[in-house]
Amino acid sequence: MATYKDIKGTSIEVVSSDPSNPVIGQIWYNTTSQTLKGLEFGAAAWSTGGNMTTARISLGGAGTQTASLAFGGTQTPNATEEYNGSTWTNGGNMGTGRIYVAGDGTQTAALAMGGAPTPNATEEYNGSSWTAGGNLIKGKSFTSGGAGTQTAGLFFGGDPISTPSTEEYNGSSWTAGGNLVHNTEKCSGAGTQTAALSIGGGDSTSQTSQEYNGTSWTNGGSLGTQKGYVAGMGLQTAALAAGGTSPSTTYLSATQEYDGSSWTAGAAMNIGRTKLPGAGTTTAGIVFGGNAPDGNETTATEEFTGAGPVSVTLSGS
Repeated sequence: MATYKDIKGTSIEVVSSDPSNPVIGQIWYNTTSQTLKGLEFGAAAWSTGGNMTTARISLGGAGTQTASLAFGGTQTPNATEEYNGSTWTNGGNMGTGRIYVAGDGTQTAALAMGGAPTPNATEEYNGSSWTAGGNLIKGKSFTSGGAGTQTAGLFFGGDPISTPSTEEYNGSSWTAGGNLVHNTEKCSGAGTQTAALSIGGGDSTSQTSQEYNGTSWTNGGSLGTQKGYVAGMGLQTAALAAGGTSPSTTYLSATQEYDGSSWTAGAAMNIGRTKLPGAGTTTAGIVFGGNAPDGNETTATEEFTGAGPVSVTLSGS
């Protein structure tokens, strides 16, 4: 019988700890855990995370997959929750409770922008408490898009759509940016202040994406699926659009991935839903809350793992 060395031309490596930079197809035996391991190429997939403390929709989000922030929304519009990669805990309350609020930044340096009933308000989070920031020039509600950081934020779209404005934040005040190509509400955002992406929107703009370069907006690739109230995350050249609502009010589980020019179908979420935020990247994304297919608010969290190398255990003691 041929051995592994006969087939691959090399012996199975015996190590006391997993290699730091293995390559796909590599196999090793870990003497500490007494397990045979290898690296394979894994498909993109969604998995279930820890449930939120309170079910809600139309909330804002920020952060990463292992350090997320949820704030505002229905049921408890001034509440904040923090996620550590497995569990949600309560954070500091917002100064003004609101729904349809946009967010950006990190878990310890987040920005909450617009929303109802205070469409001009901005608040900043430092990891424990919220303080008032500079007021928006034009108040917007009904799901605007956000991107960037607490000190270099971007706010765009929203209702009223008669003013397709964009605003840029420097950590203390807002200034006007370039107008969107298409007036839109019910959109989401991804990217940075100088390389942002507007994703989806209301019925007439629900397949559109728009790209911002820090000065002006241009058309991006078509989503292919009509989406409003969609969760967006990632960068302008590597973004993810998850869930949302179709014009027929179907609660979508579909995911699309963007490479800077075109959208392709990705792995579907386990629960179709709408009016939810997203955070993280195309390799490690997260969505939480939202409106589930039964019409009720949900506490569900899902985590996205992009396609790529995955370490697997082949056998153990």
